[in-house]
Amino acid sequence: MKEFKLHEGEKLKPGFSTPDNYFEGFTERLMAQLPLAEAKAEPKVVALHRRIPAWLSAAAVFIVLMAAGWFFLLDTPQTANQPDDAAIETYLVYNTNASTYDIAQQLSQQDIDNLEASLAVSDEAIEEYLLYNNLYE
Repeated sequence: MKEFKLHEGEKLKPGFSTPDNYFEGFTERLMAQLPLAEAKAEPKVVALHRRIPAWLSAAAVFIVLMAAGWFFLLDTPQTANQPDDAAIETYLVYNTNASTYDIAQQLSQQDIDNLEASLAVSDEAIEEYLLYNNLYE
């Protein structure tokens, strides 16, 4: 590559030049061209608090409070209602394929003794049942 020498050789002249005495009185000429009538006019000031009606602010606050209340109501845990013994028994009777024999096989002797003690069926009730339900005929 050829060595470049900046200070030797032909010099280029700049392409732009300023007219003579251009910057003398520049400020005065610039200020004369600016419109002074608009610079002195006061801008119109609009107060925001007078434009928004008070009922609109109250409505916004009401909506925010209702949304927050709804959020907290939906956030509360729900407790599940437990079915009572009769509902469980009815479900087992009508919705299972287990027979009384299958259930009896799962009971221990202690469970059977507890059942007999809690039922306490009298002899009269047994005779009445046998009398009105002709099981052997």
